[in-house]
Amino acid sequence: MKVLYIAAECKPFSKVGGVGDVAGELPIALQKQGVDIEIVIPLYREKNDNRNVSFKPLKKYRVPFHGKDETIQFYKSDPNDFPVPVNFVSNATYFEGKYGTPYIFSEKIPFFDDILRFSFFSEACLQLIKDKQPDIVHVNDWVLGYLFGRMAMEKLPQRRVLTIHNIGYQGNIGIETIKGWHIEKILADKRVGPLFLDPRKEWHSVNALRLALELAHRINTVSPNYCQEITEPENSDRYFEGGKGLDEITRRLHEEGKLIGILNGFEYKFRPEDKEFNRILGTKAKMKQALSKDFTKPDAFLLGFVGRAVEQKFKLLTEKIDGKSVLEHILEIPTINIAILATGSPEYEAFLKILKEKERDNCSITIAFDREKANQISLGSDVFLMPSLFEPCGITQMESLSNATPPLVRWTGGLVDTVRPHIDAEGTGFGFDGSTKSEVLRNLISTIKEALNFYTNRNGEFEQLQKRGFNERFLWSTAAKKYIEKLYKPAMNET
Repeated sequence: MKVLYIAAECKPFSKVGGVGDVAGELPIALQKQGVDIEIVIPLYREKNDNRNVSFKPLKKYRVPFHGKDETIQFYKSDPNDFPVPVNFVSNATYFEGKYGTPYIFSEKIPFFDDILRFSFFSEACLQLIKDKQPDIVHVNDWVLGYLFGRMAMEKLPQRRVLTIHNIGYQGNIGIETIKGWHIEKILADKRVGPLFLDPRKEWHSVNALRLALELAHRINTVSPNYCQEITEPENSDRYFEGGKGLDEITRRLHEEGKLIGILNGFEYKFRPEDKEFNRILGTKAKMKQALSKDFTKPDAFLLGFVGRAVEQKFKLLTEKIDGKSVLEHILEIPTINIAILATGSPEYEAFLKILKEKERDNCSITIAFDREKANQISLGSDVFLMPSLFEPCGITQMESLSNATPPLVRWTGGLVDTVRPHIDAEGTGFGFDGSTKSEVLRNLISTIKEALNFYTNRNGEFEQLQKRGFNERFLWSTAAKKYIEKLYKPAMNET
């Protein structure tokens, strides 16, 4: 079975979010299961990037795109650098200079630049598919939806597999905006064109993710619970994101057996052994002491938050109850300290700056990207806070579990699949939800109080909770077997 695995990012070569983690880890596990797999990603070069590319140069092509002939140079990774072969797509127009990073923020028209860049990437990959003749083309998210459209138009025989990491990103853009663009020919195709239209007719737009969904032979999300959630309509009355306008399509595909959920794996640094657990507890105590040195009560219960200060991760903490934000209510709970590390959108950073200026004696706020500090908080906190609006899978809760730090999560998406309630015999963390906005927010606060009480008054049970989380294992080998059995083999059997 020969697979071409295509993504916008892949660690260690390029990484922004979860796609980069998965692309850098899943293909290795699939290779170990006997899959003949190669990765394809753009070769990004930022301004003044004078790297001498040490990769092996392959073929060079000229491809007509957006009114001009673009030069594409393919490179191959050194097998000593990465166990799975990586094919890099190099182009000066779309992957260098101001476009030298995986994603671009387009101020006037959302996705404008990335739609141009990744529809070009799709055109480049089309040539690679013709050269390599894989059995399966496996793509990630909306950015490669154009590739499935072009494959269908050219009647390429390869089976098409799609992984959805976040259904909220769909690549919508107005039909009028793409007049004269290369992707307009996808819309003009009698068979494929209707599948490119956004289902919300009043939007008058095309939707790359919808195109990928409709043309894929098999589709998966990165957790089973998220798979179920995206088949349901959005409900803003209870902070439920659902399928973000694509729920009728995802529900149909789920009922047809084409859409499933497969939980992501995690790269563990140590084995689940007693001596490692005891070592972690010793390290945790020292790390907590370092994090708490500036608090008035350094031995108090320490709640940690590490994440992007964006709507998905941070909104619930800024929402107001009785005239105060949820985070302020939490800070008023006696004997609680909070360590926050976050950076993100201006509105949430401004919220944190105002809170920081109040100089509370039980709150530490760092507005920055600091990997070392992130590890310290994940390891040194007593409980790790993750109040997501939605979470397709999540990786930070897996990391906190491995650090013997029970997570406190919103019961949504992959958090449901990876954390078990502390009241269960096999519990590993804490969770909350609600049927109304007010209930969700109040339950978040009350669950933190419950975690504090459990930590303070049931110390022996809390340590058992830590140990069960530490022993938990979400393995890429398990995920890889499911990709083969539930996606690749069924896709190969499609008529």
